[in-house]
Parts: sequence; C-alpha cells; structure tokens
Amino acid sequence: MTRTSGRFWLGLVLAAFAPTFAVDAQEPTSAQGLAADLVGSWTLESWTLANGSPRCSEEEGRVSGLLVYTSDGHMSVQLGCSEIDVGDLSGLSPQQVVARLSRRHFTYYGPYTVDAAAQAVTHHVEGSSSEGFVGSDQVRPFVLEGRERFVLSPEGSDQRLVWLRNR
Repeated sequence: MTRTSGRFWLGLVLAAFAPTFAVDAQEPTSAQGLAADLVGSWTLESWTLANGSPRCSEEEGRVSGLLVYTSDGHMSVQLGCSEIDVGDLSGLSPQQVVARLSRRHFTYYGPYTVDAAAQAVTHHVEGSSSEGFVGSDQVRPFVLEGRERFVLSPEGSDQRLVWLRNR
C-alpha cells in the first residue's frame, strides 16, 4: 500500500466514524438534559398538602417563593406565607417565634444533582434559615409540565409545590 492510499483509507475510516463521535460528544445524558430544563428562576404558584388544602392559611396570606437553578449546578430557594405578622412577637416562646418566622420566610441554598431514573432533584444544602437543614440532602421528586411549569413533592412529605418559570 502506498503512502497516499494509506492516508486515503485512514481518512475514509475517520470520516465514517466522525459523525458518531461528534454526536456522542454533544448529546447530554438524561440527567444533564433534565438539569438543563430546570435552569432558570421559578415563582411559587401554589403550595398544598396531600388533602389539597393550602400550606398557608387565609390569615397567613398567599404563598410566595422564588427557586433558582444555575447552569453551574447551584440552587437557591426562598418561600413562605407572605402575610404572617412578625411585628409583635411578645408573649411568644422562643420556639413559637422561630416557628412563626420560618413560616413567613424559609430559605436554603447549595449545589444540586438530578437523578433522571428517579425523576428527582437533590438539593445538597450548604446554608439555610433552618439550622437542621444545613448539611442535609433534600430529595425532591418532580414533574416538568412543559417548559413553564414544575411540580415538586418533597420526599417523605405530603406537600406539593407548583412553580412557574419566570420570563
């Protein structure tokens, strides 16, 4: 085989496999694809318990919240009942004060991972307004309803949180 014909055959073989290599290098895994679908900011539309009742009572006000997933694998969430009175906490025990404040405004942040097979996102909590959350892994089974609606159901909980994509 001449040097020229050897290059020809090598080129032909590489050309035959090049599209396969390019596709494999560019196609995300299922987990990567799902994670990419989560990236952005989301506003809390509703927060209900298993029986359908709202998480916040009428006197506590509507739910409010913001959930953010970044493309570099971090998340942050803030949520609560918007009208809980935290102006006058006199007469309440320290535990009652903490409970009222955490229902008004609860936050945590950290990296996240997606398990495509389980259709769940795990929030690896680095910081939180609740000391008990720090260092925990919060598993959140989810359903993406199109590109604009995201439903989370915390594992081991009867809660259902519906988030709408911000535009």
